[in-house]
Amino acid sequence: ASDAAARRATRTRDERSRAMAGMQVTLDVQKVDAVFFMYCATLVFAMQIGFAMLEVGSVSIRNTKSVLVKNCLDLCASGVAYYAVGYGLAWGAGEDGFAGRDGFGMSSAKFDSANHATAAGAHANAFFSACFAATSATIVSGAVAERFPFQSYAVLSSVVAGVIFPIVSHWAWAANGWANPVKGAGRVLFDVGVLDYAGSGVVHVTGGLCALWAVYVVGARAGRFSHGRQANDMPQQNPVYQVIGGMLMWYGWFGFNCGSVRTLAEEHLITVARVGLVTALSGCLGGITVVCIDMYRDRSRVRPARMINGILTALVSSSGGAAFVEIGVSLVIGVVAGVLYVWASDFMVRKKLDDVVDAVAVHFFGGIWGIVASALFSAPKFLKHFYGDSYKGCGLLYGCSHGGAVFGAALVFLLALCAWVSVTALTVLAVLKYFNALRVSADRECNGLDRSMHGGSSYTEFQTTIFRFKDKSGSESQMEMRVRAGDAARFAMVLSEIMETDAKPTSVATSRRSSTSDGSLTPSPSQSPGRSSAPLLPGDLGSLGEAKLTITEE
Repeated sequence: ASDAAARRATRTRDERSRAMAGMQVTLDVQKVDAVFFMYCATLVFAMQIGFAMLEVGSVSIRNTKSVLVKNCLDLCASGVAYYAVGYGLAWGAGEDGFAGRDGFGMSSAKFDSANHATAAGAHANAFFSACFAATSATIVSGAVAERFPFQSYAVLSSVVAGVIFPIVSHWAWAANGWANPVKGAGRVLFDVGVLDYAGSGVVHVTGGLCALWAVYVVGARAGRFSHGRQANDMPQQNPVYQVIGGMLMWYGWFGFNCGSVRTLAEEHLITVARVGLVTALSGCLGGITVVCIDMYRDRSRVRPARMINGILTALVSSSGGAAFVEIGVSLVIGVVAGVLYVWASDFMVRKKLDDVVDAVAVHFFGGIWGIVASALFSAPKFLKHFYGDSYKGCGLLYGCSHGGAVFGAALVFLLALCAWVSVTALTVLAVLKYFNALRVSADRECNGLDRSMHGGSSYTEFQTTIFRFKDKSGSESQMEMRVRAGDAARFAMVLSEIMETDAKPTSVATSRRSSTSDGSLTPSPSQSPGRSSAPLLPGDLGSLGEAKLTITEE
C-alpha cells in the first residue's frame, strides 16, 4: 500500500512538472521595484525615530518636549514643503540644469499613467525622495537644540526641504541636472559628472552645512564655554536613548543606501546585496576607530555617544559610493571616517561652535569625505554596470584616462554645493535674526524650553519613592523619600554600594532626603539637626547588609 501511494505521489509530481513546463511564468519587474522602493522608503522614514531618540538622549531633561516637538514638526513641515515646491524643483524638467520648472504639487503625468507599474514607481520615487529631504532638514535640529525656537526651526526646515535640498538633488540626480553622470558626452560636468550615489553630498553636506551656519549664527548654549576655550560638559539625559537612536539610524541606513539602486532587475540585485555589505562594514570600522582613538587618549572616557557618532560618520561617508566600490574599500572608508569625526569634533570645540549632537562633524565632514572617497575608489566595472557601458569615468586611483576628471568634478560639485547652501541658509538665518526669532530668551533657556514653551516638564519634578530592603538580620525595612524624577535609580545604586560596606548600620529607614545634582544624598536640615549640610556619600550611611532592593514610585 505504501509503495502504491509513493508511485501515485511521484506521478502527481511529474504531471505538475510537465504542466509547469508548458506555462510561461512572467514577473513584472517594475511592480517588484515599486514594492522594494516603498519598503526602503519606509526604512528611511523610520530613521526619523532614530534622530529623535539620539537628540533626546543628548539634551537636558528640561528640553525633552522641545526636541520631540521639533523632530515631529520637522517631518511634517518637510513633507508639505517637498510636496508643494521641492518635488518640482528636484525632478521637474529644466533646460538649464539648475532646477526643475514643473511638477509642483507632485503633478507629474507618471502619477496618472495607465500602466499601473509606472504609476506605482512614480509614487514610490516621490515618497523616497521626500524622506531624503526630511533627513537633510532634520540634521539641523540636533545641532542647535536647547536654544532655537521651534517656530523658527519650522521655517528653516521648510526652506531646506522645499528649496535648498531639491535644487542640489536636481544637479546630481535629475536627468537634466548639470552634474548628472548620464546626460551624455559634452553636456555633463567634465564628461563624467559627480559620483554621489546615495547622497553623501546631496543630503548630508547640504544638511551639515546648514547646521554649521546655524550653530555659528545662533551661538553657544549658556555655560557651554568658559573664559578662553574651555569647554564644559553639559547635562545629557540618557546614553540609552543615544545608543538606541543611533542603532535605529544604522538600521534605516540600509534602506537609504540599498534603496538608491532603485531596481532589482538583472544584476542590480547583486548590487543591492553588495551595497548592504559595504554599509554594514563601513559603520563597524567607523565605530571601532573612534573607540580606539578615545582609549588611546583616556581609557576612562570611552563614551557610547562618540562611538555612535563614529558609526554614523562612516555611514554618511559610505553613501557617496556604496554601489561603486569594492567591499574591502568600505573598511578604508570607515577608518578614515572615524579619524575624521574625532578631528572634526575637536575642531568644533576649539572654535567654540556648540553642536549638541556633533551633527556638523558627522554629516558635513563625513559627507565631504564620502564624495572624495567615491572619486578615489569607484571601480570602472561597477560604474559601467550602474551607468551603462558608455560611461568613461573611474576612481582616480584606478588610473583610467578620465580618473582626474571624476576627481575634478567632485571638487567642483562640492564648491558649488557649499556656495549655494551658504547663501540660502545664511539668508534665512539673517531674516530670522532681523525679526528677533533666532534664539529664545536667556530666562527660557536657563529654565528649560519644556517649562516655558511646551506646557511644563516632561517628567514630574518630585515623586515619592520608597526603597525597600532587607538588612543582615533578615528583617525588612524601607526608606521613603521625595526625589527628583530620574534620581530613583541613582539612589538605588548608592544603597547598593552601602550594602557592600562593613560599617555599622545607621537608622535611615524613615529619614527623608532630597537629591543633589550629582545624585548623592543630602539630609534635610529640619530632620538632621546638628549635622553638616554637605552631601552624604555612600559610606556615610553605613551598611544595610545583604538586600533584596525594590523601588516603588508613588
